[in-house]
Amino acid sequence: MDYEERLSNIKVCFFDLDGCVYHGSRLSPGVIPLLAELRQRAIRFAFLTNNSRLRAPDIGARLAAMGLNVAARSIVSVTDIAGAYIRDKFGRVTVKTIGSDGLARSIEEAGHTAVAWDGPSPDVVIVGRDTEFHYGKLQQIAADIGRGARLIAANPDRYHPGASGERIPETGALLAAIEAITGGTAECIGKPEPYIFEHGMKLFGAAPEHCVMVGDNPDTDIAGSIRAGLKSVWITNETADGHPDSMPEWSPDWPRPDIALSSIEQFYRLVASGVLQSAN
Repeated sequence: MDYEERLSNIKVCFFDLDGCVYHGSRLSPGVIPLLAELRQRAIRFAFLTNNSRLRAPDIGARLAAMGLNVAARSIVSVTDIAGAYIRDKFGRVTVKTIGSDGLARSIEEAGHTAVAWDGPSPDVVIVGRDTEFHYGKLQQIAADIGRGARLIAANPDRYHPGASGERIPETGALLAAIEAITGGTAECIGKPEPYIFEHGMKLFGAAPEHCVMVGDNPDTDIAGSIRAGLKSVWITNETADGHPDSMPEWSPDWPRPDIALSSIEQFYRLVASGVLQSAN
């Protein structure tokens, strides 16, 4: 495969976290030497995550507990950018947050007025991964949307992989119930929508053609990178690797990455071999 051509002129590598950099509470093999190799080659990197519960410092602390120390400024979390997204789209509005305290704080710090989940109908309802979601919230959200509130989702993921490969319910699972009862479709902030990719590129002043997204989810990481104009590396977490045409698990409905690899460790070996050509 022409890896050199597909990964030429790279300035920035973006990485997904869950299912890519780590699985549950364990780092993926090869992550630490991979980042060291990127630093040596003057290729910058950051993490783009659809995590809608934790903010960058919290994620940084979690990574540090696993043995990976990275600056919080290199972590772009949907939790942190949600308030800015709503402000950019609608100005400062009243917002009802269905999700974590971190998501609610992000909304308030962006200048919006917070409304309790069982309070009066807001301008916007934002839904993140809510581990305390229940029937009453579903009924209240439906009523708010019926009164004209806009529905925003932090991310569309239906689940993320746990440490043993189990499926952990995500925002998209809750969103499915909300959309089923309201008949509407939420506007999403995170991957595969372009906002989080654009935010990441602005941090480095990098153009899409000089960036690559490395992730395990074809529907979010790969589809989003393609839509935003970035190059893409799909981490399959399987034993096969190579062009997706040759992979038995490949779905014709999925977007095509530039490269498909079995693991982060294999991506490390490619980078160490000099395949990733820096544009710096």
